[in-house]
Amino acid sequence: MDGFSSDVWREFSLKRPLSLIGAVLLVHPNIWLSYFKWKLTVKVIDEPEHVSRTIQSFFAGVVTGLLTPNMMGNFIGRFYYYEKSKRTAITLLTLLSNYAQFLASLVFGVISIYGIGRILYVSELSWFQSIQEWIVIIIVVWFIISILGYLFAGRIVLYFRKRPGIEMFASILKKKKYFRWNILWLSLARFMTFTFQFSLVLNAFGEELSIHGIFAIWQVYLVTMMIPSLFFGKLGIKESVSIALLGAVGMNELAILSSSLIIWTVNSLSPALIGLVICKSPTTDV
Repeated sequence: MDGFSSDVWREFSLKRPLSLIGAVLLVHPNIWLSYFKWKLTVKVIDEPEHVSRTIQSFFAGVVTGLLTPNMMGNFIGRFYYYEKSKRTAITLLTLLSNYAQFLASLVFGVISIYGIGRILYVSELSWFQSIQEWIVIIIVVWFIISILGYLFAGRIVLYFRKRPGIEMFASILKKKKYFRWNILWLSLARFMTFTFQFSLVLNAFGEELSIHGIFAIWQVYLVTMMIPSLFFGKLGIKESVSIALLGAVGMNELAILSSSLIIWTVNSLSPALIGLVICKSPTTDV
């Protein structure tokens, strides 16, 4: 990035502090929704209620998730708090929960594509226009395959390998069908929380809330999800995608960058720092 123009700097300022405060306060329902997904996971493996361990394992997962590619390593911090016989099931159930969050981004991304009638707000690029229909087809096919993968996850993992932990995972999904749907609804609600947060922070810096802006934010999450990252919750990737897509609909680039960094700080960095403070070493047998 070569830097922002003088006009961008001149127009950038905090115009609506209450919107910023509202966005920061939404970190609480965001964390709660994520924690409740983990609590449901612990419940379906028939673990007795142990609030302290559930909370500590949750935040340990936040820390390891932040330090692993695409934040997929949250199971690493969690399973060490539980006995060995349940760790494989915990890992697979956590990955399924992560997959549900991926599906939420995909669902709203597909809605935004059809809602606007053009892809990714860059239809002014001639090379993109020539492949636009193919991208729609690819994303829709990807969406259908992803849904089927979510619905038949238990059968799929059993097909490739059978072992006690995997059989436990498949059995849970078969007997407790509500788990898969509850996790998906919570993931959709959490995605809407992300959306509202991002919208409020942008509004705090002077951007008006609109359906076009909402769709653009959904597309930011869609594209960010498709790009692999090494660590720190896609820090840098989301900012670049946000500037490209939200900037294309006329938003101030500095406001976009600031908003994205604020969202990352309150949603990813802050919970991880809390985890570093409150988490104790697991006491289960290893």
